[in-house]
Amino acid sequence: MSGKIPIIQAKTKDDNTHCPTCGMAVRVIRRITGEADHYEAIIGGEEVAQVLAPQDPVTAEVLRRARKGKKTVAIVGMASTSCSLAPFDEPKEDVEIWCLNEAHAFHQWMKRADRWFQIHNSASWHRYIAKRDVRGHAAWLKANPLDIPIYLQYHRDDVPKSVGYPLHEVVEKVFGNFWRGNDKVKYFTSTLAYMLGIATLENFERVEIYGFELADEIEYVQQKACAEFWIGYLMGKGVEIYTPENCQILYSQLYGGDELGAGWIHDR
Repeated sequence: MSGKIPIIQAKTKDDNTHCPTCGMAVRVIRRITGEADHYEAIIGGEEVAQVLAPQDPVTAEVLRRARKGKKTVAIVGMASTSCSLAPFDEPKEDVEIWCLNEAHAFHQWMKRADRWFQIHNSASWHRYIAKRDVRGHAAWLKANPLDIPIYLQYHRDDVPKSVGYPLHEVVEKVFGNFWRGNDKVKYFTSTLAYMLGIATLENFERVEIYGFELADEIEYVQQKACAEFWIGYLMGKGVEIYTPENCQILYSQLYGGDELGAGWIHDR
């Protein structure tokens, strides 16, 4: 899907708009005085069904051929720019789907998952009202209606099939030759980084990333650098990485790239 995500009409004029950084559909949140305070992504309720669309058939077929014969995982976040483009309709034998956090609440686009990641501390995900105004997230984790592995910091008996994240194994494999003084480094600044760590540990040959932008200048600035480190590490191991068109990860204007000539102004 190219271009900006279409937005629906707001009850208050101009309250639905686009993020100036990534083009995500967002809603302006106002103070009681009517002044704009901040904006939030449009990802829930009836609005999301109108805003988000699945992968178009032509692109889906291209990706189907690209992943043929490769051990592939689609890692799916919640950025409305591309979360619905994940290959939910493809069989698990061709591509695993890994989701995270409260995405289960958005059934309009989160159609299936083979593994789940909730790496925040338990005090965070035990709240009845979680992020994005999701109710009952902890109850969903404990019920595990998808009957799939759920990665937590540690195994918990009250979360069926919960898996303690293999932090030491991932760190040893990736950071075994890096030292800060006498200390080993643990470089994880987002759930995406932890998910990429499992893809590394299990030797996936192709990783597709949907629903992640990490474009916010405040919350995600550290997360983006870390995620791009992990992507670079995987690429160095020969792993194929795919992101949808317009994804902000590993994206910038070409520094000094305004001269004429092949390779500078043309992609190929």
